Amino acid sequence: MLFHPDWRDRALAALDTAPGSGPGEPFDLVIVGGGITGCGVLLDAAQRGLRVLLIERGDIASGTSSRSSKLIHGGLRYLKQMQFRVTRQACRERDRMLTLDPDLVRAIRFLYPAYEGASTPGWQVDLGLWMYDQLTAGPSSRARFDADEARALAPGLNVEHLDRALSYIDAMADDAALTLAVAATGFAYGGLVLTRAEVVGPVREPDGRLAGLDVRDLLSGRVHRARARLVVNAAGVWVDRVRALCGIDEARLRPSRGSHLVLPAERLRLEAAVTAPSPDDGRPIFLIPHPEGVLVGTTDMFHHGDLDDPRPSGEEVAYLLRATAFHFPEHHITEADVVGAFAGLRPILSSGVTDPSEASREEAIWEERGLLTVAGGKLTTWRQMAEEAVDAALHHLPDPLVEHLAPCHTRGTPLVGLAPLDLDRRLAAAFRLEPAVASGMARRLRAAAWWAPELARRMGELRPLADGTDLTAAEVRVHLRLGAVVRLEDLLLRRARLGLWQPALARELAPSLRPLFRQELGWSRRRFDQELETFQQAAVGWTPEGVTK
Repeated sequence: MLFHPDWRDRALAALDTAPGSGPGEPFDLVIVGGGITGCGVLLDAAQRGLRVLLIERGDIASGTSSRSSKLIHGGLRYLKQMQFRVTRQACRERDRMLTLDPDLVRAIRFLYPAYEGASTPGWQVDLGLWMYDQLTAGPSSRARFDADEARALAPGLNVEHLDRALSYIDAMADDAALTLAVAATGFAYGGLVLTRAEVVGPVREPDGRLAGLDVRDLLSGRVHRARARLVVNAAGVWVDRVRALCGIDEARLRPSRGSHLVLPAERLRLEAAVTAPSPDDGRPIFLIPHPEGVLVGTTDMFHHGDLDDPRPSGEEVAYLLRATAFHFPEHHITEADVVGAFAGLRPILSSGVTDPSEASREEAIWEERGLLTVAGGKLTTWRQMAEEAVDAALHHLPDPLVEHLAPCHTRGTPLVGLAPLDLDRRLAAAFRLEPAVASGMARRLRAAAWWAPELARRMGELRPLADGTDLTAAEVRVHLRLGAVVRLEDLLLRRARLGLWQPALARELAPSLRPLFRQELGWSRRRFDQELETFQQAAVGWTPEGVTK
């Protein structure tokens, strides 16, 4: 959020107008990939004083970074796999985000029910939580509850044969909003961002070293040249595709898929998130309450299908439903209760393991003749990954340039849009908004929520667009002006997130947004109709009907 309205024009103006044009001023770094890693590198590099451009074929966070479990956590299960470095780094970065951006990253209590005879006994879980605490700054968050206390936090929880109910604190965030905030902060420090732009080929020096990329603007169809001293490949699960485009054929990644279900909040009212072992294989399953619904996930299996549109399988849906039914038998949750389903792909480095859950989540950085690739890692550790990537990049940039750069400052930098934690109350009082509307605005827009009442053309634009949602026309106007929205799906899938939590309602509501896109972005009827068709197709991948059989 908080992109200047001409953000895209600025990026295009900085490119050569055509591949055959004369040499322009090269960027110090050109980053490929608008997920959390690429956006982190953008911010870190721009803050140090580098001239940097980020190129993204889709939207900011349109890949893995909008399809996660929404958790900012150390990864408790990584302790069992002895991945202490990953867990330590993630705990530290989680605590940093809770301190710097508490309106974006929020602490949440987790409940872990351990049962008699489980593959991971309760004492082991208790020991793991003790170790987890040792990696975390501040006082211990561990607690132990009896059956009644556990059911007060998670009504309907199965307490038959309960050995112990353990509790700990982690954090959660809207992953797409976090990624956009990182990108917007990088933009505020002078970095340029160009979404809906596809890399079509490498630019090489006479000695064969990479010297930039030819890029097609997917809106105009024109090809531009982005000259660079170094290209950073931060394309997530597509890093091997970018490497192949640059003439490097050896694959380094083996993506794994994590699928999630969305349940209505009223079907499973939780006062705390639940981490519970699957009755099938003992893997931990999350049931996480959000204001919009309950997120159930995740699975972990190697992915062999399309990278661009991953879908949950029927087997994965059944797996998650069995876990939900086992731990909450009184609620009788079935497939009919599922309102949304989606899958994301993890950029896991190939290591020869046969079980994806055993694969390391550590990142790797390597250079190949002008192409610096960053792969692996976690949503939580974006600052650490970005710092390591830019540090590595500096070894491949001219010494006179590097000598005048600032050190890394991201560890103490809040993200743009920081807002008070009681912003919803302030909005409701100042503009007489419904509490639900004020809460939704504050949650999704953060500081930019103050713009919504100012942009409303009439009082009706401060009321929900439809029953069952807190989204208003005034909020949509803010997203369109300041949120780097290029496509209709950018708004509904990643800014307002209606396509995630209520995909059926998003598809029903979408046609009514035509006047807002015309007034704010100048779209013609034809353009909107094309976008509407594209969105309706994309939205299927977030619905139960998009599940593969």
